[in-house]
Amino acid sequence: MSAGHADHDTDERQRSGLSGAAWTAAPQAWRDLWWLLNAPPFWPWQADDAADLFCLPLWTPAQAPSVQAWLCAQAEHPDALLAAFYGALTPKGAVAVTDFYRHDTPPPRLGRMAEALFNFFMQNSPAVQWLASGVPIFATPAAGAPKSAGKQQLGELDALWRDGDGQLVHAELAVKFYGLSAATASGTADLPSRARAAIGPDGVENWQHKLEKLCHRQLCHPLPEPWDTEPVQRLAHVRGRWFLPAPVTSISAWACTLGHKTADDWARVWGPGPWQSPVASNTQRFGPRLSRADLAALQLPPHVRVRFLRRVEWLGPVAQADDQRLCAPDDRGRLPVSDLLAMAPPHALQRVQMLGVFAQLPTGQWLEQWRAWVDAEA
Repeated sequence: MSAGHADHDTDERQRSGLSGAAWTAAPQAWRDLWWLLNAPPFWPWQADDAADLFCLPLWTPAQAPSVQAWLCAQAEHPDALLAAFYGALTPKGAVAVTDFYRHDTPPPRLGRMAEALFNFFMQNSPAVQWLASGVPIFATPAAGAPKSAGKQQLGELDALWRDGDGQLVHAELAVKFYGLSAATASGTADLPSRARAAIGPDGVENWQHKLEKLCHRQLCHPLPEPWDTEPVQRLAHVRGRWFLPAPVTSISAWACTLGHKTADDWARVWGPGPWQSPVASNTQRFGPRLSRADLAALQLPPHVRVRFLRRVEWLGPVAQADDQRLCAPDDRGRLPVSDLLAMAPPHALQRVQMLGVFAQLPTGQWLEQWRAWVDAEA
């Protein structure tokens, strides 16, 4: 294993407080929970007028040790987490827990997965005093409306809790993946404006629409009784990744460098940008966007393995015990694209596949190092 991969793995494990073996042996749902809570805020442009909503933490620095200890305990004894997670996603036992990550099982929506994990944290962590989740908000009946008239539901509040100071907090949760249609290796000053027009995996949704919905509707709902007279702190807990196109030669050079998670290595591909934050984990927001032709032309180092990630694996870092489902680059570093497509999950979106690039750890397990957005078009 290269030093660069070892350093990246150590960085993530140190922040989680787990040993390498414990990190990779933990259930995927636990790594998803860790990622949902610890990944950097989705919207990285701090000077933007919406930044204040997206950068508020869920706990104070003083609470960080107790939250980390709690998260480690969930990894070591995950039964409660798994029961809550699978219970929320498989009502009435529609899908057996053992089948949840099967290749041929229809995946749940990522939003529902994130919601189940977030609710588990809210209801069990030492950082918050949970009050309610999924609180419906109804429109005030018009004057003179008959009592028989049904109430119109305007939406719902994702989560309400009190922080360590007793302050009422309302949070809206979202997990988003967007691909930018144009980005160059330099001149990224207008990236925030172009990022607002980025598209989602379905090719329809764009960030501008979701941003406006969050800021001007979801986070503006009046609170129902008994919280309607209290001051409230609002925050958007949004996590996800941005994928930017770049010349294949640049991506190949980046993919073959050691320590390619560093801000300097990302800057070699896309020039100056938000990935150059002093916080190393900020680079985890970003990845390359490739066409299938780009994928065929990509050159990778010989020690990595790749496969398309299933939809249920799009959140946190993915680990697996062996390389039986992984493809190796050939002696030129090229990928067998036809083999990869044949192995693609049957329930994945046809427009976008998520490529996972894995490296082997000293434990013998394989851990995802980075991922790429692969368009369906050649």
